[in-house]
Order: sequence, then C-alpha cells, then structure tokens
Amino acid sequence: MGKTFNELAQDLRDYIVDKHSNYRGLKHMSLQRYNNLTVSMNSKRYGQPHVIIRVGISEAAFSFPYVNKIDGGLGMDERFVMQWIGMDTTIVSLDAQWKTIKLAELDNS
Repeated sequence: MGKTFNELAQDLRDYIVDKHSNYRGLKHMSLQRYNNLTVSMNSKRYGQPHVIIRVGISEAAFSFPYVNKIDGGLGMDERFVMQWIGMDTTIVSLDAQWKTIKLAELDNS
C-alpha cells in the first residue's frame, strides 16, 4: 500500500526544505512556510491521474506518471514539486491513492 496524503505531504515538505537548504538562510524560513502544505486528489474535477498540491494560497494540479501541470501555479516551488512527483517512489504512492479513490467511486455507484 502506498503512503497516505498526509505522509506524502510530509515527504514533499521535507524534499522542498532540503532543496532550499542549499541556499543560505532559507532552510529555517522554509520549515515555517511549508507547515500548511497539503496533497490531495479530486477525480470529479480532473478525470486523469493527478495530484493537487496546496502551499498557502497557491494551488496547482499535476498529472502523473508523466509529470505535466494541469492547472494553477506554485511559483518558485513548482520545479521542486515536479521533481518530487517524478520520483519513482512518489509515483507508486500517488498511483495507489488514485486507484483507491477510483475503487471507492465504483463502490458508491
């Protein structure tokens, strides 16, 4: 079984903070900034496998396994998010969540 949305959000937060640690002074700022990062999916809004990332008031949706932005924007963090989504372990967890959501929809039909 893949990771939960909360676990995925924590992984993404850690990944972005690690990328920011290459820049002097940004690591401490990043920890606070990404406390409200969320990961979700909405199969009714986007019919294809995707992930929705929210950071503060910014939101973007990305398809997977071929990482493309579907909607929205995340500013300077977008490139890090796309790198993270493209990782094999992330794709496996996102695919498991997508299948769970689709199966739940079939059960409710």
